[in-house]
Amino acid sequence: MILMIVRKSKTNWGENMTNTIIRLWHGELEPSSYTGMNDPELMQLERLLQRNGNRLEECLDEKGKALFEKYFNCIEEYITVLCEQSFCNGFCLGTRLAAEALLTQE
Repeated sequence: MILMIVRKSKTNWGENMTNTIIRLWHGELEPSSYTGMNDPELMQLERLLQRNGNRLEECLDEKGKALFEKYFNCIEEYITVLCEQSFCNGFCLGTRLAAEALLTQE
């Protein structure tokens, strides 16, 4: 099956693969799970972010709080897009490695 995919035109293959990977990332094809949620280092960082964000917010006036919220939302969106792109890139790389391994066996 992978050999059939590899033989398609690269442009069409890349676009279809990217759409499929994005759908996979968003859980549309198979529920995705984030295995890092139980990682102690990530949990510690999340606590630090929350604590420091709360402390910063306490020091701000209403205008500062509104600006901080916009900044936080922008960072959150950036991280979401970055993670999605990293997932797609990693998936493409893994698929390319698998396809090359299958092609070199012939």
